[in-house]
Amino acid sequence: MIRPVTADDLGLLHSLVHGMAENEEATGQISTDRDELGRALFGPDPVAWAHFAVDDKTGEVVGYTLWALVYSTWRGTAIHIDDIYIRPDLVGTGIDTALLSHLAALSAERGYRHMQWWGRVTNEPVAAYYRSLGAEIPSVQGGELTVFRLSGAPLADLARQA
Repeated sequence: MIRPVTADDLGLLHSLVHGMAENEEATGQISTDRDELGRALFGPDPVAWAHFAVDDKTGEVVGYTLWALVYSTWRGTAIHIDDIYIRPDLVGTGIDTALLSHLAALSAERGYRHMQWWGRVTNEPVAAYYRSLGAEIPSVQGGELTVFRLSGAPLADLARQA
C-alpha cells in the first residue's frame, strides 16, 4: 500500500532519509534537520510531499518517496522525485514500481506533464530498470543535460552581487 506521509510520521521519515544517505555512503551531505523537513512538508506553504510504501501484511513502512513540483516553460508542471528509497533487503520486489506508479497516477490525475529524478547511469541495473519503464535521459540538441548546483559560499558570493 502507498500512503501519504503525515505530520505524525515525521520522525520515521527523517530516520529513513538518514538510512538512504547511509546506503548511498553520503551522510555527510545531509544539511537539513527534522524541523526543516517538517516545515517543507507540513508548513503553511508546503514545498514538498512524501509517500510511504507500507507492507500490506505487516503494516511496516518499507520505503518512501519525497518529491516536489517543478515547472518548465517548455514542458509544463512536473514532479521532481528527490528521494526514492526501498529497504535494501526489499529492492527488486516491486515496491519501487508501486511508488513510481503512484506518482505517475498523481501526475495523470493533476495534469502534470512528466516526472523526473536523478540517477546514476553507471548503476546499470537501476538504469536498465528505469529504461524498462520508458524513462529517457533528456538531451538538448544532441548533448546530455546535466544538473548544475550553486550552494554554500559560491551561492552567498553571487547573492552579494544582487
